[in-house]
Amino acid sequence: MSSLYPIPLGIATNLGYSGYRKGSLSLDGALTAAVVGYATMANPFIGYGLTLITFYLVGSKATRFKASIKAQHETHPPAAPTVAIDKKDGKRKRDTTSGNRNAVQVLCNSLTAVVACVAFRALNRRDGVDPLGKEVLTVWRGIDVSNLLLTLVVGGHYAACMADTLASELGILSKGQPRLVTNPTRKVPRGTNGGVSPLGLTVSALGGTLIGLVQTASLAVHYHLNPPLPTSSITVNAPYFKLIALFTAAGFTGSLIDSVLGATVQQTLYSATSKKVLVGSIRDVIQGNKDDAPEPIWERIAGADVLDNNAVNFLASAITAVGTAWVGLRYL
Repeated sequence: MSSLYPIPLGIATNLGYSGYRKGSLSLDGALTAAVVGYATMANPFIGYGLTLITFYLVGSKATRFKASIKAQHETHPPAAPTVAIDKKDGKRKRDTTSGNRNAVQVLCNSLTAVVACVAFRALNRRDGVDPLGKEVLTVWRGIDVSNLLLTLVVGGHYAACMADTLASELGILSKGQPRLVTNPTRKVPRGTNGGVSPLGLTVSALGGTLIGLVQTASLAVHYHLNPPLPTSSITVNAPYFKLIALFTAAGFTGSLIDSVLGATVQQTLYSATSKKVLVGSIRDVIQGNKDDAPEPIWERIAGADVLDNNAVNFLASAITAVGTAWVGLRYL
């Protein structure tokens, strides 16, 4: 394959454009997603790119799933339109109910993995690349960097991101009221940061499992097409089931880390009049309220105003990625 990786470039560009057209991404989010996609897919192991694509497609579907029901429990800043079809001419317009994620949101859900993917490409410019190789390729700040380490970081990162997305987008549909993760005896409104439910915890684990299945299937195909060198520390009899179990645990744990951070250092505002949780900043709501309608009175029901949702997502996924690598290097 060419060192420029033209096919990943085309796929990444198309995904960014498609996300913008469908309303899943804002303009800067689409441009950033295209760069992130290329940086992830442009390397000798196809599994990284497939993992990213799976996260993007499944996450977008989950965001759109029963959006009207979720809208009954959450309020978004009114500055973002949510029109899918123009009633006058019947033409499709951008439907931002599927996320409309900006560049910051894209980076907070990908940066850790992108760094690992770029490092993998830089360290593997030879034939017979082994994504699970334990050979130390370089040392960075006292850390022995191997292909196995980088693969575990990428998988752990996206396991956490997938788990959090599914828990947030599908867990809110749970029939019962969620409970605050730091105080299980306390019931909280749906959409509360740090609120957990049996459905949310279940889909978070399944999200990690999905990432594990994509990674292991990619590894099987990679080893079939590119047998490891005889000196490799990993053979084609790779620990697939252990990897799936590890990424399942990473998804579940990553979702819990995100919930604990959300319950403690991320503020949740709730309106008793509208009975909805505010998604985003109160400043965005005030700036976006251009009519004469009375503004809801928001009260803090959980968390301190220290981090926003983007920072929480970044920390949770980064911590999970590092933890997954630490465990995997010792038990695989």
